[in-house]
Amino acid sequence: MKMKKLLAATLSIVTVSSMILAGCGKTEETTQATDTATDTAAETETGETTTEEVNGDLPTITFTHGYYHDESEWAAAGEMRAIYNEFAELHKDEFNFVVQADETGAEGIYNTALNDLSSGEFYDIADFGGWDIVPVASASDAILDLKPYLDEDAAFKEGAGVCYDQNLVDGKIYSVREQIEAVGFWYNAALFEKAGADTPDQWSTWADFDAAVDKLVAADIMPFGLNAGWPTNILTAGYSQRSSDARAFYETGRSVTDFDDATFKDTLNFMQTNVLQKIDTANFGPGGDDDEQYRTDFFDGNTAMLFNGVWDAGGAVDCAAGIDNIKPANFPTDEAGKRAALLSGGTGFVVSNKLDEAQTAACIEFIKYMTSPEIAARIIEKGIGMAPSTAVDYDALLSKVSAPEAKLLVEACQLCQKADYQALGLGNTFGDAEGEIQGKYAGLMDGSKTADDVVKELNDFLAASE
Repeated sequence: MKMKKLLAATLSIVTVSSMILAGCGKTEETTQATDTATDTAAETETGETTTEEVNGDLPTITFTHGYYHDESEWAAAGEMRAIYNEFAELHKDEFNFVVQADETGAEGIYNTALNDLSSGEFYDIADFGGWDIVPVASASDAILDLKPYLDEDAAFKEGAGVCYDQNLVDGKIYSVREQIEAVGFWYNAALFEKAGADTPDQWSTWADFDAAVDKLVAADIMPFGLNAGWPTNILTAGYSQRSSDARAFYETGRSVTDFDDATFKDTLNFMQTNVLQKIDTANFGPGGDDDEQYRTDFFDGNTAMLFNGVWDAGGAVDCAAGIDNIKPANFPTDEAGKRAALLSGGTGFVVSNKLDEAQTAACIEFIKYMTSPEIAARIIEKGIGMAPSTAVDYDALLSKVSAPEAKLLVEACQLCQKADYQALGLGNTFGDAEGEIQGKYAGLMDGSKTADDVVKELNDFLAASE
C-alpha cells in the first residue's frame, strides 16, 4: 500500500504520517482480566490509555488499533475512536470490549504479531491496516476463518463487499476491513472545456481517452503529471481492465510465470505511446513516496488529470484550480460504456481462534458493526475514506453532505462502487514485481526500452526470484 498517497484521506488538509494502524493486546492478558476482574487498559478521547475497571463477570475482549493521533493532527482518528467507544458502550452489559491504541504503527504491530506467533500468542482482535499477517498467522493456526459467519448473514456479506472475494484464499476468509483503497482518477473540467475535449464522464472506450489527450496536447495543456511510481501504476492497472483477456492476465498476479503475454505487451505499448510520450520530462518525476509534484501540478491547475484515489477529494479544498472544476471519474474499457475501478481491501480485522465462544461472538458482532451500512456511511460522510459495503445509500449521502469536498468524496466512492469491473491495485496484484514494472517507465518514456525489452527484464526478475 502506498501510504503517502493516502494522506489526503480526511477532508482537511492536514499531514499525517500513517494510515490505519493496529495495536497489541494478547489473549493471555485478556483472559487474566476476565478471571480476576483486574483493571484493564482502555482508550481515552485522545487515544492515550488509562485504567478502567471491567466487569469480571462478563467476557472480555481487547481490540487493538492505531488511531492514537490527536484530533488536531488527524481528525479521522477522533471519529474512529468515537465509533469504537460507542460500540463498547452499546454492549457494556453483554461483554467488556476494551479499546486499546498502540503508537508503534502498522508495521510495528505486524512485526510484533510475527514475534508473538512464535510463542503461540496472538491478539484477541486487531486492525492490521493493510499489513498482511494472514499467511503466517493462518499457517500457525492462530486466526479465525470468518467465511462461515459471512455466509450465514447476507447483511454481513454485503458489508464486507469486495473483501469477500479478494480475501478468499483456499476457501477461507481470515480478514475483513471497514475501509478500502478505492482508486479511479480526477479531472479538471475547465481544462477539458478549454481544449474542446470530451470529459471523462462522456467517454465510452479508451479511444475516447486517446482523443481527449490529443486535444489537450494540441491546446498546449499538459494532460497529466506522472512519475516512476504510484500514479503511473494506477493508469497501468486501469488500462489492464480494458478487456476480458487483459483482465485474465492481470488477475494471475503473483502467480505469473511469464510476462510474455500479448495483452500485457499491449498495455506496455499503450503506456509508452499513448501516455508517457504525451508529456515532457518536466512532468515526469523520479517516483518515490516523497514525489508529490504530480498532485501539486493538478491542484494548481497545470494538468488536466490526476491519477489518485478517492481520498484526494481533500486536495481540492482551496486549490488554485478551483474546487468547482475538480471532478471524479473511473476508467473506461474497450467494452463500450463499461467502466472499471481499483478497489483493494487487504488485511484489516483479524481475530484469534483461541477465544471462547462468547468472546468470538463479541468479535464477530464488532466486525458486523464496523461494516454495517450506518458505520460505512459515517466513514464516507466524515471524509475518512471509502467503505467496502455494497449497501451504502450514496444518493442519500449526497443529499446529506454540504461541503463541496465531501460531495466530491461521496461521488468518487459511488463511481468506484458502481464500476462494472473492480480490480486490485497493481501492487496488491503483482507483489514485488510492481517495483520492477515501475522501474521500466523511464525507459519506455525516453524510448530506450521497448515492450519486448521490458518483458525480457521482468522474466529475468522472475527467474532470479525462484
